[in-house]
Amino acid sequence: MHFGSTREHLAFQVHLTWRAARKALLSEMERGEEHVALGAYSIPMLIGLNPGITPMQLASALSLDASKVALFLRDLASKGLVERTRSASDGRVVELRLTPAGEDFAREASKASEALEAPFEGILSPGEKETLITLLEKLRDGIA
Repeated sequence: MHFGSTREHLAFQVHLTWRAARKALLSEMERGEEHVALGAYSIPMLIGLNPGITPMQLASALSLDASKVALFLRDLASKGLVERTRSASDGRVVELRLTPAGEDFAREASKASEALEAPFEGILSPGEKETLITLLEKLRDGIA
């Protein structure tokens, strides 16, 4: 397939790669026992790794709108997985922490996340994978 000058466009290449990766992820998720929204794993995992993170910091880290993060957090809080507390140093700031049930969920999410990597295993060498991650981080930092 010829893509003309768009082959040189990073945004186009990232878009095509995201579509292929999303297709592989959804296919892998369909094999699982329960269907989980794509963000439902990463948010509790990040809160667990960063106790006290604010909703805005979480939105920024995941390149999501604050309103989208708020929806995920509302759902996670209603399930008793996440608690919101006011910062001791600044009462205007809301901090997020996992409940004990949330910590269990995050551990299971981490295992499930590893399983979702299956379609990507073996495509890149460990060095290529590290280089790609570094380059993608650089791109995100440059456009954020």
